[in-house]
Amino acid sequence: MRTSWLRQRLLMDHSYIEDHLIADRYLSGRLSTEAQIRFEEHFVDCAECLDRLRTIDDFRAGLCAIAEEEAVLLRAYLRGGQVGVLARVAWLIRKRQAPLLAVLTLLIALPMTLMILEWKSARRDLAQAEQTSSEWRRKYEESEQATLDLAKEMRTRERESSLQREQLAAQLKLMRKASDSPFPPSNEAAEYISEAPVFPLSVVRGGNQDLSLPVNRITLPHQSKLIVILLELEPDPDLQSYRVAISTTEGRSIWTGNGLKPNSKSALALSFNSKLFKPGDYLLTLEGLTAQEGRVSVATYTFRALTQ
Repeated sequence: MRTSWLRQRLLMDHSYIEDHLIADRYLSGRLSTEAQIRFEEHFVDCAECLDRLRTIDDFRAGLCAIAEEEAVLLRAYLRGGQVGVLARVAWLIRKRQAPLLAVLTLLIALPMTLMILEWKSARRDLAQAEQTSSEWRRKYEESEQATLDLAKEMRTRERESSLQREQLAAQLKLMRKASDSPFPPSNEAAEYISEAPVFPLSVVRGGNQDLSLPVNRITLPHQSKLIVILLELEPDPDLQSYRVAISTTEGRSIWTGNGLKPNSKSALALSFNSKLFKPGDYLLTLEGLTAQEGRVSVATYTFRALTQ
């Protein structure tokens, strides 16, 4: 500890005093006891340090005097309202205290200027952060919407696939029961079901049954002997079952089915041996069977059979 004290005492020269603001700290009472003693031992024989102490002390006294005069003038202004800020500044300049006033003004204005600059910088950073947040929010919403659309499409495809499986299973059951059906034999049904193409038909609107321009197309396969015609229905609790009749353009009956019922997806799937149809135009009429009124017309479909 004594070695450190001797070392600091030897270093108590003008360079050390200026670098560590010893004079200012001495006047403000912020030096330790040992540092205060060493500095007093130094400036007793140093005219330069004594002048520095006087200058600092005068400067502080001037600042105190200005603050006191400002307080007096402010109280007078608040009481009488006759002395303005500009008058006080002019009075201080006439008193030849402009340098001290300039220093005081600088000491007050500098922190305010720094605060204003920091505030502007903070506002710019906040605006940039809000813009970045908005962009990320927009990207997240787009990604979330894309995910929802993909999930919806997957559910739709799964529902369609399930509908087709249920329709084909129902028609396979119907094929085994109908002895006069033009369907393939039951022992070959599984092979046909796995390879059968499905043709959904659209309804003829406005009662137009012009077979010269059929609404639908059916392509007759060469290899597969089974084709499926799909009819989408509107649920009607009054209808107990359906009747389907297929005829040619000339009115020749091709096939008639009675007691047909839709599956859980409100669709009717009709399975046929592809040899039943020849290239040409056909008319399919769908009727509903009720307990009270009997047979009612439901829809009309037209299609053209083509070979591959």
